[in-house]
Amino acid sequence: MKKLICIGILILFLSILNAQEAKIDSLIKISKETGKQVGELYNQYQNDPLTGKTWGVEFNLVRFITCTKKTTTLSGGFSYFGKPMMEIYFPWYYYKHHNEDYYYEDYYDDDYYDSGIDKLFYADARIRLFTGNTSNGFFMSGLTRLAFLESRDRNNDFNSTTKWGIGFGIGWRSFSYRGFNWGFSLSMGRYFTGEDGILNQGTTSILFLEEASNDYEVFYDIELLKFGFAF
Repeated sequence: MKKLICIGILILFLSILNAQEAKIDSLIKISKETGKQVGELYNQYQNDPLTGKTWGVEFNLVRFITCTKKTTTLSGGFSYFGKPMMEIYFPWYYYKHHNEDYYYEDYYDDDYYDSGIDKLFYADARIRLFTGNTSNGFFMSGLTRLAFLESRDRNNDFNSTTKWGIGFGIGWRSFSYRGFNWGFSLSMGRYFTGEDGILNQGTTSILFLEEASNDYEVFYDIELLKFGFAF
């Protein structure tokens, strides 16, 4: 009888011990999961400098630096940070090439033509979706573009057109907690309206090949070192 009582007490003790171990294992598992979630939230907060900021402005310094007496290029834009991991961006671009003394050789008949005056202005509406868990870093974008092109040669022959198209792009942005930011992007698209071949395109400089692309059906643009401020 005593043996049975001892065995029963031992079984009860082991059952209580196993139950306590199960509770401890469960608490450890919950603690690990909670710690992981807290760590993720902490990292997200640490990498979210746009907290409390809704608007932003940008200006491309590279475009400004490349301005000369004969060529003017300016580029900027403003942004709306209304939702997490998303930016609504409205960039604009202005280009003017006024080079009456520049001539280039035509490949086919070896004649020389004046480059005349070329003007280009376009404005985009873009939606940028950041691939991370914050509005900081790599992004993909979709865009729609409205462009105005104008040219006039030495004989005062005037040409102009308005074009509309859509496209896509990729890029990268880095924000600071003070609001300053910089980044770069590459975009490509296609025009569906307007006339091609408006510009004189009297320059073959690689800096202006992008501007010339807007004179055709397929366009692209590269933005390097665009600086901005979010507030």
